[in-house]
Amino acid sequence: MRTVHHDDIGITGKPMLLTRSHCESYVHRQRWALKALNGLVMWVMLSLTATSPAHGSSGEELIIRIEVADRSEATIDTAAREAVARALLQRSGDRDLLEHPVVQAALASARAQLSLFQFERVQGSTRFVAHIDQTALEQLIREANGTLWAELRPPILLWLVVDEKDGRRFGNQTEEEALWESMTEEFDALGLNLRRPLYDLTDSLSVSPEALWQRDFDAIIEASGRYGMTHLLVGRLIRLSEGRYIAEGIYSDGAEERFSTVQADSVASVIDPGVRLATAEMQLRYAVELTGAATQRSLIISVRNVISLEDYKAVTRAMTSIQTLERVRPLSVDGDMLVLEVFGISEPETLMRLMASLQDLQWLTSDPERGLELVWRDS
Repeated sequence: MRTVHHDDIGITGKPMLLTRSHCESYVHRQRWALKALNGLVMWVMLSLTATSPAHGSSGEELIIRIEVADRSEATIDTAAREAVARALLQRSGDRDLLEHPVVQAALASARAQLSLFQFERVQGSTRFVAHIDQTALEQLIREANGTLWAELRPPILLWLVVDEKDGRRFGNQTEEEALWESMTEEFDALGLNLRRPLYDLTDSLSVSPEALWQRDFDAIIEASGRYGMTHLLVGRLIRLSEGRYIAEGIYSDGAEERFSTVQADSVASVIDPGVRLATAEMQLRYAVELTGAATQRSLIISVRNVISLEDYKAVTRAMTSIQTLERVRPLSVDGDMLVLEVFGISEPETLMRLMASLQDLQWLTSDPERGLELVWRDS
């Protein structure tokens, strides 16, 4: 115990004695005040962000370039329609989407769907350059009840094997180059990334043309491991007379396989079944359904380990970056638990696909009956 002089004056203006109990009481009040202040700041942040829209990468522009013959009004209308159609295919991977009445109406006035267009000259050719707002594009897909690719989707590795009268060989000769180029263009147009093996000595030691032809997926998967890819497409090609082919595509993701076979008289006819097969399988895993406002509902999610104001801001910033989300609304803060309501996604599985790139947010439970719960792990 000590005597307090002029610096320790109580509210009466008289000197006072400061005991251990006074110190403990003072420290307790300080801690309570800091906790209350932190809570107050969090609630202020809640009120400020309660109606904040989501601003993910979808707000960026998609740029489509189309080679044109001139700069006439008719050419602009035609190129604008092609640009919007290409953009829709890249974002959705769904050819049938272009036949939806809502999309057909948008294509009929395609120039109005562009945020900007211009022309450029490249090596003597004229190109129409269309700038398309991705948020507007997603809204159009939503109105048509279409699907949208998730940002993270793996490439597809295509192994091609050709059956000839002299035997079977890898499909890496000059004769197959046009097929490879057409396949790559088709996959690019649908928002997918097609890769081809090197077909070098290392590949030959891992998998033979005969193993490809016999669908030996143990060997195929082992050879594909070199490229770090698990989504595989095996193409088997038989050349017939008069430019005709028999082509078979086998798609595998390591768990199951799908097949398609076609007799064709052109490269386009040869590749189409394989492209459709691979696209359909990828859509099952990496495309998300967008629904109109009339059928849309929100999801409530809880995020643990949100301790500081910086945690709160980081979590809300991460959530608002998610594709297709229209709005993220904070509901409450209880201890280290932040509760959010998200609009624009109606299924937990869809949300999980779209959050695959958010490494600091890990799922604890994704069962709607038990509640959607994540934990924040700031790296």
